Amino acid sequence: MKKGLRLWSLLTIAFISALFLITSLFYGLMVYQTAQSVRQTESKLLLSIGKQLSIDPLVKQVLTTHTNEKALETYATEIYHIYDLDFVVIMNMQSKRLTHPDETLIGKPFQGNDEKEALKGHTYVSFSKGSLGQSLRGFVPVYDNQKQQIGVVALGIKVQTLGTLINKFRQGYTIVLFTSIAIGFIAALGLAYYLKRQLLNLEPKEISQLLEERNAMLSHTNDAIIVVNSDKVIQLSNIAANELYEKTSGPGNTLTGLPLEALIVELDAVSLDSKREQLYRQNGQEYLFSSAPIIIQQKPIGWIIFLRNATESLFVMDQLANTTAYASALQAQSHEFMNKLHVIYGLVDLKAYDELSIYLRDILSPEKEFSHRLAFLVRNPQIAGFLIGERQKFSERKVTLLFDISPEIPETRDDDQTLAIMNCYRYIHHLLLKITLPEELQILIQYASDNLTTTYTLGLDTQQQAILKTGCEHPFFQQLRKEAKATFTFDSNNQTVVLQLGTPYHEVS
Repeated sequence: MKKGLRLWSLLTIAFISALFLITSLFYGLMVYQTAQSVRQTESKLLLSIGKQLSIDPLVKQVLTTHTNEKALETYATEIYHIYDLDFVVIMNMQSKRLTHPDETLIGKPFQGNDEKEALKGHTYVSFSKGSLGQSLRGFVPVYDNQKQQIGVVALGIKVQTLGTLINKFRQGYTIVLFTSIAIGFIAALGLAYYLKRQLLNLEPKEISQLLEERNAMLSHTNDAIIVVNSDKVIQLSNIAANELYEKTSGPGNTLTGLPLEALIVELDAVSLDSKREQLYRQNGQEYLFSSAPIIIQQKPIGWIIFLRNATESLFVMDQLANTTAYASALQAQSHEFMNKLHVIYGLVDLKAYDELSIYLRDILSPEKEFSHRLAFLVRNPQIAGFLIGERQKFSERKVTLLFDISPEIPETRDDDQTLAIMNCYRYIHHLLLKITLPEELQILIQYASDNLTTTYTLGLDTQQQAILKTGCEHPFFQQLRKEAKATFTFDSNNQTVVLQLGTPYHEVS
């Protein structure tokens, strides 16, 4: 029981504290806005009354002829009594008062030093201290029939009067504040008890332990994992998901509370209800997307989404396919070599030289001798297998890759370097397969001074050149080049395009 009481007390105190803070902030904001509203309302009232007085014939007559001043004083007294003002002062261009609630100050200069702009023809409101104390004052210039300024109307409300008006509103807000706190306290007790039961009587330390265990499982996976609610708003994201989001939004940003489109930009390209892994492409990167519904009490409340970088998997599969092709080529070479020798020996023994010429031309054709020659020119089996696989891939598009390798490419023990080079090759070939290619594509691979220079030469029209250039400027390719420490140039001359990729390649010492 004591264990439950601790959590119950904690929830109650937290809820009441939050409620008190919110209502206090709301109370302070409302009082501040009310004070501003009262000031604005009174300012408009002062200027409205001042403008009315500025066009009054009696005011203009006294300021022009300096007669009938008693009538003007009586009129001004009636005005500030009617509108609950503290003073209405009419002054001439020498700041001399013609009216004032204190008759002893009539004829003396206006006090406050805030009337100077009004004597220049400006209408405004200001706070200043005069003979009646600190007050809100409005100034309106008075013009005669010839549009010449002849005086100023000054009206004011003392700060104490404004404070009285504001306090009337504040009393109502205070009653609402304490009523809200009382209701909130009662609600907090009920809510704390309800939450206590919903949390299965777990203590905060036990809840924290369960949370840490879950976070540890999520954080130690390289896949991006997020949890979204039924409105597709992200509720939870692991480190990998946040790092993926930071690549586009900048460091320090988290996904929690953002819509799902913040991470999955093209949400229409995937289906949350599909039970299969889906291939999703974003910002030049391919991902394997999968999702599973979250169901509580037979009611779906959201999804858990897994986003796995597919590049590494696809590259490994591609590398495996290329290695298999290379191994198959070597196996075929070893089996066929003796067979070819026997055939050649038999044709020579029979002196069938014409058939021998046809047979030699057939086995020396590029399609059949490519893998055999490649085994001698490329000592790196990963690159050799890759080139064989790429040749087959392009041949399906009826494009012949013409490789010119000089001198031979030596072996290397830096697998990361080899993988980075092949990743650059894959991306370039991916771009080439997206455009219309000529029947033959020349590829020159040169090795010199621990550097591998690969040059692609092909003929393309202007439109295809623009598409290829745009792909070469993609950030994903720039990242691949950075990982390979490679240099890249794109040169176009009329209908010819030359792509040159330079990468470091260290021979086995």
